[in-house]
Amino acid sequence: KNLKTKPFGGAWSIHDKLTLEFKNETIKQFIQDESLLNPDKIKNDYFQKFKEWMFSSHKITGHEQYNEFCYTHGTTESFYQFYIRYRNAKRLRIKNGDYFFHSMMQKLWYKNNFAWLDDDDIKEGDVLVISVPFSQTGDVPENLENILTQCDEKSVPVMLDMAYLNIATDIELNLDHPCIEYITSSLSKVFPLELNRVGIRLQKNKFEDQLYVINENGFNYINLQNCYVGKKLMDQFPADYIYKKYLPKQQDFCRDMDLLPSRCVIFGLDTKEQYPIYKRKNTDTIARLCFSRIWDGRMKI
Repeated sequence: KNLKTKPFGGAWSIHDKLTLEFKNETIKQFIQDESLLNPDKIKNDYFQKFKEWMFSSHKITGHEQYNEFCYTHGTTESFYQFYIRYRNAKRLRIKNGDYFFHSMMQKLWYKNNFAWLDDDDIKEGDVLVISVPFSQTGDVPENLENILTQCDEKSVPVMLDMAYLNIATDIELNLDHPCIEYITSSLSKVFPLELNRVGIRLQKNKFEDQLYVINENGFNYINLQNCYVGKKLMDQFPADYIYKKYLPKQQDFCRDMDLLPSRCVIFGLDTKEQYPIYKRKNTDTIARLCFSRIWDGRMKI
C-alpha cells in the first residue's frame, strides 16, 4: 500500500533545522564558486568520505575490501543494474516486508522466476536483494548470517541495501561473504536530500555496467553538486548525529503510542494491531510508523 499521504506513512528523513540550513548554504557556496568544480577530486573525496563515514558508528567487519565505487541516484539506481545483470539466468529472491520497489521490478523483469525468501530454500540459480537494516523493522534481518552463508555455498549473488544504516547505530554485521556482490546506501534518509538523490554503490571487484561508464574518469556524467554537498554534510555531522539527537523523541513517541522502538530512530513498530492502517500489506504482523514528518512539522497528527 502507498502510505505516503498518511502522517506516519512512508520513510522520510527528518528535516532537521541544522542539517537543512547547512545543506542550503553549501549548495549556494558550490554555485557561486567555480573554483570548486574539480570533477575527479569532488567524486573521489565523496567516495572515500562516504565509506569511512557510513560504517563509523557500527560494529561491521569486512567492509575494507569494498573499494570499487559508483555514485548513484539514491539506492534505486543500483537496483536497476542488479536486476538487469541477472535477469536472464536467475530467480529473484526478496524477503517479505522489504522495499516495495523490488516487488514492482520483479513483475517487470523476472515475472514468475521469483520466490519470497520466506517461502522456499535458497537454491543455486537464485539472486537475492535484502535491506540491512531491514525495511519493515529497522533491525538486522532475522538469520541474516545463515542466509549469507547459504548464498556463499550456492554461489547466489547478493545485493545489500543499506539505505537505513545511518539512522541506526551499533549494527553488528559481517560483510566478509563471497556472495555479496554489491552494497548500496544513500544519504536520503539521514539528511534532507530526498530530492537530491545522493547515493553510493560499493563492490569488491569492478564490473563495467552502465553505472561504471558514467562514473569513469573522463566521463563523470554524475551530479557533482550532490557529491560535494553530501561530502560536506558528512564532514559536518557524525554518522550517528540524527540517531543521538532524536532518540529521546523516539522513546517518548513509542511510550505514548504503545509502540516498540525500532533500531532505526525514525520508526516505531506496532505489533498489537493498534494502527493497522500502517501495515504495508494486510497480511503483515508488524505496522511501521515513521515519525520524521511529525517531528519536523511537515505533517500534523
